[in-house]
Order: sequence, then structure tokens, then C-alpha cells
Amino acid sequence: MKVRSSLILLVSLSFASSLIASELYKFVAWKNIPDASGYQIQIKDTQGKVIVDKKIEKNYYSVQDVGVGDYFVRTAPLNIFKKPVVWSPWKEMEVLISDIPTVDSNKDKPKLALKLQEPEKDQKQISELEIQGDHFLDVTEVEISKEEKKLPILDKQFKSDKRIDVKVDTSNATAGEYDLTIVNPFQKPQTISKFLKVEEKKEPVVEVPKGKSLNSYTYAEFMAYLNANKAESCPMTGVPGPTLSECYKDYILLNQKTNDAKDIFAFYKLISENQSDRFSSYSYFEGKCKPVFRPAKERIVDFLGKRRGSLDPEEITRLEETIKKIDSCPK
Repeated sequence: MKVRSSLILLVSLSFASSLIASELYKFVAWKNIPDASGYQIQIKDTQGKVIVDKKIEKNYYSVQDVGVGDYFVRTAPLNIFKKPVVWSPWKEMEVLISDIPTVDSNKDKPKLALKLQEPEKDQKQISELEIQGDHFLDVTEVEISKEEKKLPILDKQFKSDKRIDVKVDTSNATAGEYDLTIVNPFQKPQTISKFLKVEEKKEPVVEVPKGKSLNSYTYAEFMAYLNANKAESCPMTGVPGPTLSECYKDYILLNQKTNDAKDIFAFYKLISENQSDRFSSYSYFEGKCKPVFRPAKERIVDFLGKRRGSLDPEEITRLEETIKKIDSCPK
């Protein structure tokens, strides 16, 4: 087995450093497959004899009892029936040296100012954190928690033995201090208490402007306008009051006699969860050139930027076309 200091190899040799004698650990590790139902690992000697053939849960395996010599290893992710999907090629086992991971105590602990409220449907609030320390591995596990509540780790990027970057889903985070727990395989977890502080981001109160035309409102101002003009006398519908002509128990009649009423109703469809309503609104506002309807343009650009990862390709293309048409309006 080769011994190297690079962390891109498949086999790791790990030992605990402490004030007392530490036990030497050896383990093989490979790239994690998110959808795998476990893994199967095989190790053979130079004579071709398979000395290890086991199914396990984690993407690493202890080879503490494997004697000195040259070996080859291969792995396969398991499907839901615990059957191997595809085997990796046989590779020579190479050895890494690792230690108990530590976090740099000289660095300021990170703080996040977050919008602590119910997120939009299908909209995640993602925060990026940089963890600095020492003895990090590609297979170092990271957990951020407050009491028994864990923040989901969406992505972990091993940068070096002194740095790991993580993307955290903070959509449902609450204000307070969170602990960081890091652990290398077969090592004791290391917990850094109060590593992360989450504070509530105070959003400025947006008031409805006076003396401005609707098309010159910002997106936030127009949302404040809609909130201030709900159809109080017609609670059965969410259609804004200025677009209503008559309200009955089982149906409503729209007021489409003025341009303002048409613009308001088109904007109401623009922020709808119904895709066909949004498509109809895209067609409406991409033709509004004299003047451009500012709150709609801001909403469309913001919506595409934040929801690109969850929208279907057809709507992404439609949004891009609408933005291009709005931008081409004569000044």
C-alpha cells in the first residue's frame, strides 16, 4: 500500500492525536452517491484472492485488520434491493494520514442575518459557510444544529485539509446560536459550541407611494399596494379590489374598463402559483412598452433569478424571452 499526503486518494490511514496513546486507524473511502441505499466493497490481494466482500451503509470502510501488503479495492452503490448497480474499476489501495479535525478558534465565528419567515413555495433560503481548521478530509462529516434541530447540509466542498465549504438550507432556521460538529471516520466527534449565530433580518416597511403612477412603482411598492387594496367585501377571492366590478356568492365580475384595472389584474396573475396564469401575464407585460410596467419587470427578473433551479425549461425560456422583449422597448 502506498502512503501519500494527498486527499484525493481512496484509502485513508487515520490516527487519534491526544495526550494519551492513540489507536491507529486505517480505512478506505470513496465518493458518496446521494441516492445509494448503501455500498458493497471488495478488496483483493495481488494473487487475486478477495479478502473482503461486504455490504455497508457508509462510503468508507475500516481495514484495521488487513495485514501489510499490496491490495486492490473496488466499490459499487446498492439499489433499493441491496444489489450492486455498477462496480468501479479495481484500483491499487493508497494510504492517507489523517487526524482528529479541529476548527480554527482564532477566526471570528460566522453570523447570518436571515429572513425568518415562511419561505415562498419551493423557494429555499441557502447560506454559504466557510469552515477553517486542520486535519480535514474529503469524508469529514459536518453537522450544524441548535438543540435537536439540524440545518440541512445541501452541499459540502472539500477545499483542503484546512478548509471545507458548505451550503446550508436555512429556510426554516430560527434565531439563536448553532453548534458545529465535525467528525472523521472512526474518530470521536468534535463539537464547537455556538459556532454560528443566526439573527433575524429586519425588512424595511414598504409604504404605498403617493403621487406616483402604478407603472412607476417598484415591485415591493406594488406588493404593498395590493396588500392595502384587498377586496375586503369579497373574501371569497384573492383578486385585488380595484379589479372587481361585482361580487356574488358563487362568482365575481371583473372590472376591465381602465388600463390600471387591467394592469393590476395582469400583475395578480404574474404572482400566481398557476403556470398558465403566469404565461398569460408574460405575454401581457412584454407588450407594455409605453411605458414599461416597472413592478412587473422587477418581479419577472427576480422570479427567474431565484426560481431558475426549480422551474421547467419551457418557463425559463419564456421568462428569458419576455425579459429580452421588455429590454428592447424603445426608450
